[in-house]
Amino acid sequence: MLELYFSAAGAGACVVLMMLILKDFYHSIAARAFLVLIFGAFVHLTRHWLPPYLSSHAYMIESATPAFFWISCRLIFQEGRHLPALGATIAVYSFIAPIVKYLITFYLGYIPVWVELWGRVIPQLFEYALIIMGIVSLLRGREDDMVESRRRLRWAIMGAAGLSLGWAVFSFNLHLGSAASRVLAIDVSILIIIWFLFKGRDDIWGRVDNSVQRPAVPALNSTITAEHIPLEIEGKEAVAATIDVVHEEKEKFESAELKLVYAVMAEGFYRRENLTLKDLALELALPEYKVRAVINKELGYRNFNEFINEYRIAEAAQRLISEPTTPISNIALDVGYRTLSSFNRAFRKEKETTPTAYREET
Repeated sequence: MLELYFSAAGAGACVVLMMLILKDFYHSIAARAFLVLIFGAFVHLTRHWLPPYLSSHAYMIESATPAFFWISCRLIFQEGRHLPALGATIAVYSFIAPIVKYLITFYLGYIPVWVELWGRVIPQLFEYALIIMGIVSLLRGREDDMVESRRRLRWAIMGAAGLSLGWAVFSFNLHLGSAASRVLAIDVSILIIIWFLFKGRDDIWGRVDNSVQRPAVPALNSTITAEHIPLEIEGKEAVAATIDVVHEEKEKFESAELKLVYAVMAEGFYRRENLTLKDLALELALPEYKVRAVINKELGYRNFNEFINEYRIAEAAQRLISEPTTPISNIALDVGYRTLSSFNRAFRKEKETTPTAYREET
């Protein structure tokens, strides 16, 4: 009776959460993956109410929840990165293998030993691995996140989902605890998620205002002067004076912390290897949360590495042109990259071409 009550409450909460995601965040790939995860929880909670011919197949959907938990963590906490091939293979196998096992068993009329191994035992081990991989992604992504509120919200949401999913999978497969405890864990997790979604839904899924343009790197880009204005324009001196006024007004709105960041970056601080937000905060003698707020709210960056890479790639692009005989590997090391491959990836992401092609084209 207690399990039935918890299941009904959790199913209703799942419906509310899915409606929230569908209404406001269906454009986000991460939100869609999380939607499938919640749907898996919904099926788990309602499987006892389904007709027998549907209830017997519910485990096929449930087996996909660890995979989508890992995918959600990757997309939310490590945005901009592709899913690794090995992890994607494990995720697909953990979902497909139980279905293949069912089809083979249905055709043969019995379960061969090798089918039991490859269709049940190994997928269960992969489910554990996917949960662990998801939590690892959660831990790795948090430190580079520049959105302070999203850091707190995502930590609570994905942490709650990971704990409830982990308890449900481990307790079910290892026969620990009762069915009511598994349902209660899912209920608590869903309620936590709904609460934080209502408090800060935009931060969780990373809704970006495209009308806000990120400022260019000030230390490396030329200042606009009257020389940049075509000669055909009449009143060139007046236009130049207007530009100076704009620069002065812009500086008025820059915080003292932002000016410190600009000054440190102009000195080449970004060239240090393995640079972290903590290193920058120590250099500026400011708390990490203040530096994070400056980079996110005043400069518009959502990830610390993205912020640093823009400085590094800007200098590298200039040197590729001004130093045509300098090896690309030397430039990569000088601007702060440990390997040429990491430099090539960052350069291609920023400039949409390779360093070699950029040098040749320019």
